[in-house]
Amino acid sequence: MLSIRAALSRASVPRAFSRPLSTAVKPIAIAFDIDGVLKHGEHVLPEAHRAIQMLEGKNPWNRRVPYIFVTNGGGQSEDVRAQRLSKDLGVTVDPRQVVLSHTVMQSLVGSYGDKPVLMLGGPDLPPGSSRAVLEGYGFKHVYTAHDLHAYAPPSWPYADPKPEQEAALRRVDFSQVNFAAILVFHDSREWGRDIQLAVDILRSRDGIFGTVLTNEELKQRPPIPVFFSHADLLWGNEHNVARLGQRAFRIALEAVFNRVTDNAPFEAITFGKPENVTYEYAAGLLKNFAGSDPTVWMIGDNPASDIHGANDYGWSSALVRTGVFRDVEGPPAHKPTFIADNVEQAISEILKREWS
Repeated sequence: MLSIRAALSRASVPRAFSRPLSTAVKPIAIAFDIDGVLKHGEHVLPEAHRAIQMLEGKNPWNRRVPYIFVTNGGGQSEDVRAQRLSKDLGVTVDPRQVVLSHTVMQSLVGSYGDKPVLMLGGPDLPPGSSRAVLEGYGFKHVYTAHDLHAYAPPSWPYADPKPEQEAALRRVDFSQVNFAAILVFHDSREWGRDIQLAVDILRSRDGIFGTVLTNEELKQRPPIPVFFSHADLLWGNEHNVARLGQRAFRIALEAVFNRVTDNAPFEAITFGKPENVTYEYAAGLLKNFAGSDPTVWMIGDNPASDIHGANDYGWSSALVRTGVFRDVEGPPAHKPTFIADNVEQAISEILKREWS
């Protein structure tokens, strides 16, 4: 089902990294998390600018270091995120340097590209922008919670369909649509509504919204799969306490589904960090950028995603204190190669360790 190697074969090298490193130094490469490492929400950390400049060649060795951004954030295209990072960091970021939580969902197109899928999560504004990302990947029949709610307003009776979504709605007869899968594209903005609609589809007959199977019938048929773009339980922004992430939504959805259906089968597949498939995709990009097999360092703020995934994939890792991780909560559950106060300190230490 997952065509990761095929996707890697299509990756080409951004011009910024087209010059190979000198054979006098060991090739290294960096994978950055974004939120909690380079940014707090919309605020760029001052250390981020200096860290990026070090990788651009302003270091004692005058060498450039390939780097990419591997984040469990998303909700927009890789092109748009690259443009924002370019503006934030003062360098030209190529879209091929950006691995979002849902980037590897492109591997599902072969199985679901021609089938109806329900997309949950993602920014609501501008209307239709989240759907457009999945369509850009190659999914041809993407429907949203807004579409279902507008089709059947009593399906979520606690709020009216949002008028600002009107222009982007897909008006179809959902009694004729057979949903094949649910894609949690990004973090849900309305947990109650999205859990209700997801449970509706998961309990439906042949994936048709508005139908329902008995619990015994559900246990006799293959479940409709749910694909989650990442598994972060917590994530960091400007608030001084970490926020609940997509894994919390999954826990809630699965708990409700199990209670309603008396534990009918629930099939869930997760992308993003710390899943190995995401690190495999990122490793292929960095190998192309470096022109060889580099020593890769992951710099992150979340031990459960950044450090866990790096350790499992065999990368070195630096954990920073500017995001989810807090010393006051005790040692990290997944041990990094070292802990740094911020991303600038992390880059400086990595270069010293690798090239001194």
